[in-house]
Formats: sequence, structure tokens, C-alpha cells
Amino acid sequence: MKTTSDRLSGYRIAGAVAALLLAILLGWTLYESTGTEQLVLPTNGVLHGARDDVPSDAAAAEALRERTALQAWRGEAGPSPAAAAEPAVTGQAMGGGTDETGAAALVASWLGSRDENWEMIRERGFLEGRVTQPAEFLSVLEQPQGRTWRGLHNEEIVFGGGIVIFGFSLLLALFLAWRGRVPVEEGFSGERVQRFSGFERANHWVTAGSFVLIALTGLLLLYGQYLLKPLLGAGIYHSWALVGAWIHMIFAVPFVIGVAVMVVMWIRQNGPSKLDVEWLKRFGGFLPGSEGHPPARRFNTGQKLIFWAVVLGAIALLVTGLSLMFPFFWLEITGMQLAQLIHAGVGLVMIAIIIGHIYIGTVGMEGAFDAMWRGDVDRNWAKEHHSIWLAEKQGGRRQTH
Repeated sequence: MKTTSDRLSGYRIAGAVAALLLAILLGWTLYESTGTEQLVLPTNGVLHGARDDVPSDAAAAEALRERTALQAWRGEAGPSPAAAAEPAVTGQAMGGGTDETGAAALVASWLGSRDENWEMIRERGFLEGRVTQPAEFLSVLEQPQGRTWRGLHNEEIVFGGGIVIFGFSLLLALFLAWRGRVPVEEGFSGERVQRFSGFERANHWVTAGSFVLIALTGLLLLYGQYLLKPLLGAGIYHSWALVGAWIHMIFAVPFVIGVAVMVVMWIRQNGPSKLDVEWLKRFGGFLPGSEGHPPARRFNTGQKLIFWAVVLGAIALLVTGLSLMFPFFWLEITGMQLAQLIHAGVGLVMIAIIIGHIYIGTVGMEGAFDAMWRGDVDRNWAKEHHSIWLAEKQGGRRQTH
């Protein structure tokens, strides 16, 4: 029969193994992020199916490089993709020094070649033409800012998301390997204390389940083109991505409603207090050698931080998500691009935060899972982690067994 010490050692070993795997994934992500090429893919495989099965051989890659070079801004790429951008001509280089005569000659030189070098000297912004469609955004023919958006999406968002998720998970695994599972110091008393009602738990699990689905489908849409499409082919990936997009939008509704219900139920109990300062100073009492856990009411500081991260994150996801679901309804092209970056970035950060929440509520802390699964907790667990709440509850009514 395994003792408590054996079980705690098992958690440490599991944490060490998980840390090794996560370190490999994090290292691979960092390595890949240093060698990315900003190639303009024709389409993304979500709507076009097998027609979007772009060849991946060397010739196709070279064709994509040439296509990308053709779309570069001429002020940076030169008059043609094969020619480098010429250095700016200064008044000094023209023999005019830096006085007014040299400046005038510089201006005259630029104006004289205005028609020839218009692509290089024009203001970098929007090129617009006349269209018969009533929607104004349809008149945008060329948008150089889109290259900035593509770069942020393909580098900072895609690789940054992997770094955040794998990096944060690695920290949790290292903490588990070092600290082990946080035990109930006095052992289980056998006396149960009601912590959450059936309605609170049902709303929590509906919200949690919805978030898991929208998180998985969001990752599918963001990373599927790079990881799954080469393995499945564009046809199968197209079907998966299309279904994933609908699941993503449908289950956003119960997620937002669930968060709104949580706000109504718990916002007063998640406000700041002086207890939070002490809790943060002692890191919740989770470090080895801590003299017990800091006193807390129904929700401690760590739970409050999770609560507000979810609430604020849900608001950001709702606003940006609606903007993407109804494209160009109130945002133009630049606004849509910004909304997409914010939506993806906030979603990835929230995934990392929820991973931490799941860790604490399952393997990280002994006895914590019962609170939201059964609705009650052991009295000694409540005494150690929420002593003020337990004292108030004991003063109000008798405990259940």
C-alpha cells in the first residue's frame, strides 16, 4: 500500500517528466521562431478545400518567395525585387552641402523624378479607387499595413503563443517537480463543509467546457495550417477547420453567458482587500517551509486573480470576436486586423492562465478538486486555505458529515 510520501514522490517524478517534455517543445518553438520566412500563401485552406493544397517542394517554395518579393513595398525592396533599394541622396552628396542651396537642389531632384519613382516617394498608406459597391472598404486596392499585420500574426502571435503556453506550463511542471503536491497538513478530518451550490457548479462546468471547446478550435484555426494541413491535406483540413470555426462561434455564447453569471454571483466576493497583500507576500503559503497558509475568505488572492483575468479576457474576446463574426460592420480593414491580433493574443494568454487554474485544482493541491466536483470540501482543507470563510460558516450553521 502506497504511503502519502510515496504518492507525493510520484507527483514530483511526473512533474519532472512533464518538465522535460515541455522544455523540448519550448526549445523547438524558439528554434522555429528564428528561421521563419514571411511567405505570402495564396489562401488558408479553410474555405477552398482541395484547391488550396499548395505544393511544398523546393520549386513551390521558391515561387512563393518570388511572389512575396513582388508584394514588398518598393521603398524597402528597390525598384524591382531583384534590385536593392538605393540609399537616400542627401544635399551633401549632391555637392550642395547642408545649406539652403543644397536643400533646394535635393527637392528639385526628387520632384524631377517624381513620376519615375512615384512608388518609392508616395506616402505609405492606402491606395483607393472608385467602385460601384456601396461599402467603402471595397475601394481599398492596396494596403501596405497588411504586411505589418501579417508579420505580427505569423511571428509574434503564432510563435509567441507557443512560447507563452509551453513556457508557463514548464514553470508549473518544474514547481510540481520541486514542491510536489500541496498536501492537507493535518490530514483529512472526514468532516465535510458545503462550499459551492449545485447551480454554481453547473454554471462553472458549462463555462469551463465551453472554454475548452473554443480554445481547442481556436488553436486548430491558428496552428492547423502549419501543423495539421501538411499531414491531412487541404481537403480534410478544410472540413476540420470549417467545423471548428462553427464550434468556435457557437460555444462562445454559453461561455460568455457563464462568465456573466459568475460575475453576478461572485463579484462582491472577489473584490480587493488587505488580506490580498499578506497572501501575495507569502505566495499563498505554497512554498516549502511556509508557516501555514495566509487567512482568506471564500476566495483567496490567487482565485481572485483568476476571476478577474477570465472576466476581463472574456470581455476582450467578446468585443473582438463579434467584430470578426460581423466583418466590416463597424470596423474597417485596419480595425479588423487589430481585432484579430487582440483576439488571438488574449485567447492564447487565457489558455495559459486556465492551464494554471486546472493545475491548482487537480494535481497541484490535495483536496481542491472536491470543491467544484462534489460541492463540499474537507474541514481541514477549508481551515488551511480559507480559514476566515470557515469561521464565518461555522458561526452561521452546523457542518455536514
